[in-house]
Amino acid sequence: MSSKSLQSIYQQYKRDTNVVASWLATTATCAGYKGPLGDSSTDKTSTISSGRLKGKARKQAKAASVSKIEQSEPSKPVETLKPKYTLAIKDFIPLAEYIADASDSARIKLPDAFSIALERVIWVRKSFSEKLEAAGRRFDQKASARHSFFVTVLEKVSKTLQPLMNVDIFNLSNLKDVVTNISVHGPKKGLSNLFEVLDVYEPSATLETASDSVASPLSETEYAVEAEEDSLFEAFFAMTTLMDDLSRLRIEVGECWARYEAGEMDIAAASVATNTAIELAHSFEDEIGPLLQKNGGTSMFHVQYFYGVSEALGMNAEARQKPTDDYNFAAYDVADALFINTLINIIAFVRANPLGEIPSYNGLYGWYDEDSISGSGSGRQKYSRMKPALIEMLSDLPLMSNKQCPVEDQLIHGMMTTLRRAKREHKATPDVPIWFSFAAQIYLDTLNVVKIGKGWADMQRVMLTIQQSVHSLPTSCSERKRVLEDMKLWEKGGDHIAMIRKSLGKPYKDYTFLRRHFLHCGLWVHYLRVRFHQQGVAYAAVPGTILYTMQLYHALRQENCLDVDWKDLETLWKMQGNSTFFIGEPPSSFEGYHNNFCLTLGVSITNWAPNKRDQKLKITKENKPLMKYLAMTSTLFAQRINPSDDRIPVSASQVENWIQRGNKNEIDIKYDKTNTTKNKGPRQPLVNSLAAAIAMEIPDLEFDYFAMHNQCRELLVRLQTELEQVTGPEITKKYMSQGRHNIAFVVGFVFASAAGKKGIVTTTVPSTRLVEIAAETCNQWLSEERNGVISGTENAGTK
Repeated sequence: MSSKSLQSIYQQYKRDTNVVASWLATTATCAGYKGPLGDSSTDKTSTISSGRLKGKARKQAKAASVSKIEQSEPSKPVETLKPKYTLAIKDFIPLAEYIADASDSARIKLPDAFSIALERVIWVRKSFSEKLEAAGRRFDQKASARHSFFVTVLEKVSKTLQPLMNVDIFNLSNLKDVVTNISVHGPKKGLSNLFEVLDVYEPSATLETASDSVASPLSETEYAVEAEEDSLFEAFFAMTTLMDDLSRLRIEVGECWARYEAGEMDIAAASVATNTAIELAHSFEDEIGPLLQKNGGTSMFHVQYFYGVSEALGMNAEARQKPTDDYNFAAYDVADALFINTLINIIAFVRANPLGEIPSYNGLYGWYDEDSISGSGSGRQKYSRMKPALIEMLSDLPLMSNKQCPVEDQLIHGMMTTLRRAKREHKATPDVPIWFSFAAQIYLDTLNVVKIGKGWADMQRVMLTIQQSVHSLPTSCSERKRVLEDMKLWEKGGDHIAMIRKSLGKPYKDYTFLRRHFLHCGLWVHYLRVRFHQQGVAYAAVPGTILYTMQLYHALRQENCLDVDWKDLETLWKMQGNSTFFIGEPPSSFEGYHNNFCLTLGVSITNWAPNKRDQKLKITKENKPLMKYLAMTSTLFAQRINPSDDRIPVSASQVENWIQRGNKNEIDIKYDKTNTTKNKGPRQPLVNSLAAAIAMEIPDLEFDYFAMHNQCRELLVRLQTELEQVTGPEITKKYMSQGRHNIAFVVGFVFASAAGKKGIVTTTVPSTRLVEIAAETCNQWLSEERNGVISGTENAGTK
């Protein structure tokens, strides 16, 4: 996947071929082409002749086609669903010739997007084939012939339509500059000669602009090129695009964990981004899955691909130095880049540990040394250090598959998917998804970047903070129970993996899995924060204590009665926005404070209607404001880490959509809704964008609604006590007719007195005495070193 694209490289390549097919077919049809085109069945292709008209018939077709062509000029994508047809490769040349012949009278204009798609497909296929042949890699005669035929056809189409093309739109010298400027680093470095052909799908400004405009002519049908799923060349090419995509994802994920180790990124942000990157790898693999299955199966083809690439790079990966070697370790770096090291060991593990058995590693290959220096030594030494680290982790994964556990990372999901498939298929070589091998390699990469135990320490810190927040709540509180119930899985002495191992007489250090598995710890942190936020909002919203304290605070601040700002309440106000606390704009008079209070209680606005005959108080729930659940992006991705057997992997476009939904929600809450100007800057790499979006929402998730509610209630109880010294207890108890647990009604009592209200509309003599008492009480309360404790702004500047 291009770092700025929302499609895998293979998707972009297939899109190019389909753009060529669709434009040729629909444009020729609009120009008067009468022959049949394609078949709606994907298993069949068109068998028509060229259908090229001659003489007078061709002239009449040209004349009749003028208006049709003008209407079919591609400009905007058609949003409606259109039937798709398969177009045979052999039909391309007759269609191109027909279009060329009709171009003058029909005023056909060749879109730049079509030219780019056509020339890019030719360049990529031809260059890729040449590099393989130069390296000595050859395919069977059928595959080679099919590839050569497709390239020859496309070149003929290009030559036929050359007079209609913008000759500078696909400038190879500019393309080479683009490719040269793309850094080749990380795991991809040794394979740069093979992968560099695909860098044409790393969009430059010119190519990206034109590519965005790709559309078929306005037609009721779309066409796709006939499938090449039986082609070994196509499978090899598709596998190379997948490896290039995964290499780019691996680099982005590595950057996240390097930033986490440096203290520049939160573990939850790095973990959600990493888990999602693995899902993206899954979705990319699904695109080429049929090709792999028709060429030996995923694992068999993956291994053969490794041998082929190694051969192309001048190495014989099958020439083992020792009979017990898994391969020739001289090719270690290639195996690392292609996720072969993890694949080989996962295959061996799945063979030895069928589904339903408790896996147990006996130390045959040694034990992982947590103090070892990564990246040093020969290929054999690096493999020997990697192998036990991987096997120890693989042995723990099945024990973590538990429907009672709310968190399942993609490593656990991959392991269970592979074990179930192996049991179902009974293959001698189990099919291991490439995305699972990729996930396992990401795990090994993080071991080499992050200090062992750091993730577990962060997870413990977050659990302790949450526990301290809710432990003071009544044990009967349902929100308290929901927050604490999941953390029991990892309380002291609660490592169930250690319990199982020790019960079987196996040595196992407590919390080894969590100390090494930073991804899993980060997902737990994310889950706990989202859970804490959701239960906190639910707890604080029902009594209305925060709601009416906010209204009182606003009134006192509006009347210049406060000595300092209430920092925690201000923070919450900015998070939730005006609509959570006020009907319309925040009021600015005693009358307005009182009316807003009544409206948010659910009193209908019709009670203030002039000449109202029915004096019965009307109540409506529609007025009551709702406290909002924030951090939408975080919440959406929290749903992705719940255990699931058959979840469809998330797509890149879906990831971007969820990021944008979170951004829009934040704008709507925190800013004027008219201020929704989109960022016009360049699109950032998707994994990094997601990590940034999660990190931005952490303050929303960590805000302690439980503590905020308790503080507000404490203030209102103190205010009621102060008011009763002036009014006597009978008045406040009468006003709060449902009892002391509705302490928020004390705010309405203050507003009613200041507005001169006995009821909703009945007036009396206004008095600001109770407002003065409220101000004195609030100022005293804020001076007692409570201000800013929740939001961490206690040392910030005052009013």
